[in-house]
Amino acid sequence: MKRFFTLLALVLLLAACNDASRDPVIKDYRIQQVGGLAFGLNGLTADMMLDLDIENPSRARYVVEALHATLFPVNDTMRFADIYLKEATAIPPKSDGTVSIPLDVHILKPLSLLSGALSDDLSKYEADVDLTIRKGSLKKTVRKQRVPLERIAELIGSARTQETNESNE
Repeated sequence: MKRFFTLLALVLLLAACNDASRDPVIKDYRIQQVGGLAFGLNGLTADMMLDLDIENPSRARYVVEALHATLFPVNDTMRFADIYLKEATAIPPKSDGTVSIPLDVHILKPLSLLSGALSDDLSKYEADVDLTIRKGSLKKTVRKQRVPLERIAELIGSARTQETNESNE
């Protein structure tokens, strides 16, 4: 009986290791909805919905449990915005579709929106990121400083942009 449980544990461990390399792939992303705009003492706040076109080939369910990011323009020490996850978001196993992530955004320099300083070019921004992801029963916390915004997707899983950049080098 003891050998049976040892064998079962070994099989489960091998299955988990086999599935571990199959992280989600973010194919595309877009801001789908912006609402709840409000000016306050700390700047402009907004609710945003970030849609990720994502493929999860693994049998594990991923859950983005917590996110806090501080956004900076490249080569600038002044914070531009703080971004928070409003509620945990699940990425279903063996799926290929769109996952909507609700965000609470605090823009600390709202006048930069009027001056045209805001850009949709992700290479112009960096972020300090504190991210908690659960994969099945395993929990992973990622804390990174000054990550180029275009590479944030790689913290969750694999990103197509990473493959493109590496093939161009």
